[in-house]
Amino acid sequence: MDIQSIIATTAAIGAGAGGYLGGRLTGKSAASQIASDTVDMLQTQVELLKTDKDSKDSELNHLRSRVEVLENLVTQRAEVAELSVNVSLVKETVERIANKVGA
Repeated sequence: MDIQSIIATTAAIGAGAGGYLGGRLTGKSAASQIASDTVDMLQTQVELLKTDKDSKDSELNHLRSRVEVLENLVTQRAEVAELSVNVSLVKETVERIANKVGA
C-alpha cells in the first residue's frame, strides 16, 4: 500500500469513528434534554395540582362552615317547633282549668 491509500483509509476510519462517537454524544444530549424538559413539565403540573388542591381545600372549609350554620338553624327550628307544641299543651290545660272553674 502506498502512503495515500494509508492516509485515505486512516481518514475514512477516523471519520467513521468520529461520526459514531458524535452520534452517540448527540443522542445522549438529546435524551438528556428530553428528560430535563419532562422534569420541568412535571414540576409545573405538580405546582398546578398543589394550587388546585389548596383552592378546593379552601372551598371545602367554606362549605363545611355553611353546613354547620344550616345544621344549627335546623336544630333551632326543631326546638321552636317543640316549644310550640308545649305552648299548645299549656294553652289546652289552661282552657280546661278555666272551663272547670267557670271563668
